[in-house]
Amino acid sequence: MIVAFYLLALIAVLGAGLAITLRNVVHAVFSVLLFFSALAGLFLLLLAEFIAAVQVLVYIGSVGILMLFAIMLTTNVVGDPNRPVQSRGWVWGGLAVVALLAGVLLPIISRTGGQSPTPLSDFNPSVKQLGLVLMDPYFASLGVIALLLTAGLIGAVVAATGASEADQAKTVPENRPRFPNN
Repeated sequence: MIVAFYLLALIAVLGAGLAITLRNVVHAVFSVLLFFSALAGLFLLLLAEFIAAVQVLVYIGSVGILMLFAIMLTTNVVGDPNRPVQSRGWVWGGLAVVALLAGVLLPIISRTGGQSPTPLSDFNPSVKQLGLVLMDPYFASLGVIALLLTAGLIGAVVAATGASEADQAKTVPENRPRFPNN
């Protein structure tokens, strides 16, 4: 179990690191999907099967496909090879992240005093209860939003591809006058 945790953590860190350093956007998206799948594996190790399934469906499935559709609509998917990968401010950024983590985690650790919290005795969640709480009041609005997002994606694809060859064949030739002479 410990070996699996360290292996999945290594894969997650590797995927996240590759996502921010790769120049090819398609490869970066695949490394983000690798990161998300490692997180789903970590959730499985924590015995949170529902969260792992949501991770796979929402992030790997939906967000990954959305990013790949966005890449298909771009023209330049490879970065500038002459531009350096690392910027000059990475040291200051790393120090800011360490300070932020210390500022958030140290008060939480000092408040608990290293003791584990008391477990809830009458807390018995189920996937059905979670689904009812999350989806029941918003079912109709989520359906409308999904339909609008699908229509927007189709519109973006049509706008990006331009006129089809059939529409181009119907256009008036350049040597023919556009308006008839009276």
